[in-house]
Amino acid sequence: MDEILIAEMGLDGGVCTIYGRLVDGTWSFWQEGVSMYFDENDDEAWKPWSTEPVAQLTDALPKSWWLMYVLYVHPDFVEQLRTAFYTHRRKRNWQEQRFSDLRRE
Repeated sequence: MDEILIAEMGLDGGVCTIYGRLVDGTWSFWQEGVSMYFDENDDEAWKPWSTEPVAQLTDALPKSWWLMYVLYVHPDFVEQLRTAFYTHRRKRNWQEQRFSDLRRE
């Protein structure tokens, strides 16, 4: 099967797209995206990047993904991402930890 768009999400300065592929009954998921940075002349520049495929969708999500705005989720994966989001929200001290995670990236 060809790759399919699973989800697209972003923050100021970048977009992350999660792709998936089903081969012989096994899914693999990976990220592709672009991030903004400032070059040596303080000009805006955009850097493309990608990750290695993983077997679980939740392992393919970017760090602090729950803070990103969602542009698209494939209908077959809405429930899985919703469950992952609410599982994260049930973690102890979620409100206090959510921004400290971003500072570590």
